[in-house]
Amino acid sequence: MLNFATNLNEEFLEVSQWYDWQQFRLDLLAGNSGDGLSPQEERCLRAIALDLDRRQIAKKLTIQPRTVSDYLRKPYELIKILFAIEGKMTERKARRLILSKYKKSTLSSSTSVQQFKADYEIDEDESLEDISSTNEYAWQTLDEVQPYIDNFHKLCEAEDYTEAFYTIFDTDNYENCVYKFLSLHGYLNIVIYIYERLIQSWIPRKGEKWEFITTLACLGDAHDRMGNHEIAIGHYQNCLEIAEEIDDIDNIAGSLVNLGLAYFSLENYEEALDYSRLGLEIAREIGNREFEAHALNNLGMIYSDIEEYQLAIDYYHFSLEVKSKLNDPQGAAGSLINIGNTYRQLEKYEQAISYLQRGIEAAHHSHHNQFEANGWFNLALALKSLHHYSDAISAYEEAFNLYQQMEMIENAKDCRKAIIQMSKAIKEDISDLMENGCNTDDFENVDLKNDFDAETSDKLDDEVDDDFDHKE
Repeated sequence: MLNFATNLNEEFLEVSQWYDWQQFRLDLLAGNSGDGLSPQEERCLRAIALDLDRRQIAKKLTIQPRTVSDYLRKPYELIKILFAIEGKMTERKARRLILSKYKKSTLSSSTSVQQFKADYEIDEDESLEDISSTNEYAWQTLDEVQPYIDNFHKLCEAEDYTEAFYTIFDTDNYENCVYKFLSLHGYLNIVIYIYERLIQSWIPRKGEKWEFITTLACLGDAHDRMGNHEIAIGHYQNCLEIAEEIDDIDNIAGSLVNLGLAYFSLENYEEALDYSRLGLEIAREIGNREFEAHALNNLGMIYSDIEEYQLAIDYYHFSLEVKSKLNDPQGAAGSLINIGNTYRQLEKYEQAISYLQRGIEAAHHSHHNQFEANGWFNLALALKSLHHYSDAISAYEEAFNLYQQMEMIENAKDCRKAIIQMSKAIKEDISDLMENGCNTDDFENVDLKNDFDAETSDKLDDEVDDDFDHKE
């Protein structure tokens, strides 16, 4: 990892006389990767970075573009100063202050917060009010986020696309933002509708490329989870092209990992391995543990599908370790469920059930409905293999209810098929046992279902498949 130079050399000081922050391109990841910055501060610095290609500076200095990164101490210190202001500085506030107030670079490391405020005429009442305000959402229903969605559409009509983006995707409070709520609760059709409207007319300026890439990535994720894998690949490819255009190494890694997942879903394992491995390599090189964990999980799923089960379990455990260090309960839930399902494929059912139950609990507590539903579905498969039919049907019903709530019709259909298939098999077993005078106590509490409510039946067909599993 590179460190920032202690002093700026003379050539760089010359550059400081002609660049301004509205254009300056900061390559944070090739520099010190935010060492000493909080994740919020690092994201803010990364967002500011997308305003000018560092190659323009490198060309003027006749040096390599990466060398420019060695001299970027000033923006790093400025971010530290901004976030040291009393109260809570938000990412959007810090970025706006820099882009709108900080024109020519004359700030030194000894500049105080008071001096910064005086030199660049920050309105203290305005800034501290914004800094101290926090968003504390506690949404439980779609009705509670509807006002934000309505405001999003109004902003789109006014062609204020950046503000529309931040209405849904709040980088200052991501864990409680509208996008996170919709994604975790499985409202993927709404996510697709929102983001497709956003990209229809938005032609992003240089300073909006990060937001546009994020929009495409969220749209790709929603399509991938809905089974529209080809569409997802198209969005991820667009992400990769824009990230390469602006030399955003972070999003290059993320796009590669996402492409690996989408190709896995298409059972194109060669492409999935290539993209996932390349994404893993870059993620580790730049120290992005989040994308590293996703890439490891991808590799686990790929090896599981090609029946390299022990290798798959190893990759899942590597992914789980990283996610646990990142304090990512949703990601950890997905890894636990995948480990459990792989043990099921190895016919190690007790281990499978243990991991699946832990994964379901983690998904439930972290409000990830899709992971929870997948966990219940795979738990039902394990219980079925142990002839625990009543518990298996109950697990299928839990999965069915969650899938139906998320309007994931194909997955709900899988549950319906499995329940109908199991009920028929149990009836036949009971009949055979009774004819032979055998004990039928194992079946006395089984609720044999042949149909669902009318609304559900209208949505689901009557096909019956054999066996399937759901991965994260």
